[in-house]
Amino acid sequence: MVVLIICLVLMAIPGILLFRDYYVNIKLQRLALRKYQAMKSLLDKLSSNNPITEPEVLIIAQSPSLRVTLFLMLEAQGLGELFPIDFYSEEKGAESHMVNWLEFPTELGQAPSEIALIRIIPIELHIKVHYYAFKFRTSAPRWAKKLNWMIGVCGPYNENSQPFDAPSRVFSRFNQVGMIKPEVEVSWVHANINP
Repeated sequence: MVVLIICLVLMAIPGILLFRDYYVNIKLQRLALRKYQAMKSLLDKLSSNNPITEPEVLIIAQSPSLRVTLFLMLEAQGLGELFPIDFYSEEKGAESHMVNWLEFPTELGQAPSEIALIRIIPIELHIKVHYYAFKFRTSAPRWAKKLNWMIGVCGPYNENSQPFDAPSRVFSRFNQVGMIKPEVEVSWVHANINP
């Protein structure tokens, strides 16, 4: 009987893993479609060589979920000057990378309802680097709603970093603000994520 149960469990594991991969892929496709639809009018104008207005770009740049993609798209088209100066900063780039990481189906699974900078935290290495510690919260999923504000970390950046450079470490353990100091969270992320 024990052997039979072990065999059934071992047979179920690949099925569970396949279902998880399928679920993640479906969620990623839906996320990509939502982002595409949000930027479709701009993409259509670019593909037909119609002029793009600054107000159109500003609306998209205000969304941390779309900001990095918008900047990279405009730069690739030689239209980087259209990107709003108010959103062209390392902090706004880090915020966008943080939101994109949170949206991934195996993480929070959606953009947070709110996100705000806690502070910039330096780390002394052979060169000076710094991380952005953010607090964020969401109304769903239920487990995250109960936690209220949580901490997320993005970095490292240095004096040569450009505003939308992709950081090597973007992570959250979904620790609540107040339960752990941002400096401790940054140290943990620096030591354990892509060391």
